[in-house]
Amino acid sequence: MYKLEKGLVDLINAQRAEAEEFSKQPGCFMGKMPEATDLVYWESRVPTGTLKEYERIELEETTYYMAADAMSKGYARSLDLQIMTDEELHQICDQMRYLMKFDEEAA
Repeated sequence: MYKLEKGLVDLINAQRAEAEEFSKQPGCFMGKMPEATDLVYWESRVPTGTLKEYERIELEETTYYMAADAMSKGYARSLDLQIMTDEELHQICDQMRYLMKFDEEAA
């Protein structure tokens, strides 16, 4: 039977609470993660149900979208993110952040 690790459940619940509080402000909205009880969703999103896997997936996705924004989708697709270390992914994010900042300042 599929089960979420407590650390991941805690993260989900904390994000949902933050979104709820933020959305109470006039004119503000923040999307929420699906409930931790939505196991169909979470099993497809994080097959092992661990916080470690969730964080890795988020890091790979962040790296992809930063590379797509800073360079191009083609460039982002050319990166073999799954074989990179967390450190390598963070380095790419730092490089893409620098490029985006440079482009913003040059505009």
